[in-house]
Amino acid sequence: MEIWDLVDGSRKPIGKLHTRGEETLPGEYHIVVEVLTINLDGKILVTQRDAAKTYPLLWESTGGSVNASETSLQGAIRELHEETGLSVRAENLYFIGEMKRGNYFLDSYVWKSEENIDLSDLNLQVGEVCDAKLVTFKEFEEMNTRGEIVPPVWDRWQLYAEKLGDVIKTTPVTSKF
Repeated sequence: MEIWDLVDGSRKPIGKLHTRGEETLPGEYHIVVEVLTINLDGKILVTQRDAAKTYPLLWESTGGSVNASETSLQGAIRELHEETGLSVRAENLYFIGEMKRGNYFLDSYVWKSEENIDLSDLNLQVGEVCDAKLVTFKEFEEMNTRGEIVPPVWDRWQLYAEKLGDVIKTTPVTSKF
């Protein structure tokens, strides 16, 4: 069972907890995070959603809801580890943007691995992720054209394309945006 802290429309805590699956009241929001992972060679790590989830079997970046008492950054680190088994230090995650959608705020982070990711070392979370692969931006775009990418994920990659390009050129990432 997931429990989230709720915030208002200005992202201020309202001192109320929420259980996943229950309805929120108008003006109540929770925090969701995503981590856009870039391999040392510049390829993108994408994961395939479990068949039982919304957008079944489509590809996306890592993400999920921030648990009660977690910060956005802590939630991003946890989600990356839970879904892929990858561990990242807080100082290596770079905040690239926030948006308000429906009943949540979405915080986007980027992480460029300091070494090449070995897909056989990943520990994919059962019930969430069923596959993972590394793709070039061109392959990612082709996957989207074929309808294989979760549509809102593609929209965010386009929104953050310039910042992501800067990360890919920097090996390893040495400064925040």
